[in-house]
Amino acid sequence: MLVLRVLNGFLIVYLMILSIRIILTWFKGSFQGKAGELLKQATDPYLEIFSRITFLKQGMFDFTPLAGILVLVVALDLVNVLLVYERITIGLLLASIISALWGGLSFILLLFLVLGVVQIVSTLFSRNSESPLLRMIKLMFQPIIDLVARLLRPRRELSYNQYLYITLGLIFFIRLLGGIVLSRLIELLYTLPV
Repeated sequence: MLVLRVLNGFLIVYLMILSIRIILTWFKGSFQGKAGELLKQATDPYLEIFSRITFLKQGMFDFTPLAGILVLVVALDLVNVLLVYERITIGLLLASIISALWGGLSFILLLFLVLGVVQIVSTLFSRNSESPLLRMIKLMFQPIIDLVARLLRPRRELSYNQYLYITLGLIFFIRLLGGIVLSRLIELLYTLPV
């Protein structure tokens, strides 16, 4: 039990360090000095494992850091399960993996919802609809909107904004329904005896 508690503490601390490292990559010049170098040395070898997984890099999106965090979350969840139940079943293992995967996907869906609302509000109330931020958001949404357009195949051509509204509605629906269905599934998996 002591080993599990130590491992639990280590995983929590490392998860926090990794999250700080990922957030700091968004700001230029944030790794200067001794502290920045130590942070890179502590996290880069772990992150490099996931950077080799090519399908996690889609265009301007790089989901490899998220994959690294999800693996740690699953490991932490399994350690917590061992501490509470003192055993691991297939159901508990599957519940941990599904919970972590849904957590990552749910975060991405929420991010797209927020960005979509920002774009809609900016388009409605701002004269400068071609600001760098809005152009970046539009670029991020374009592959999703193209996919929605291919799936729907409307009889008449829809505008970008109409596709954006439909896409945001679908994202909201998927996030809401997915959360409900998966929470029930996870509860069921926890009760499996094997």
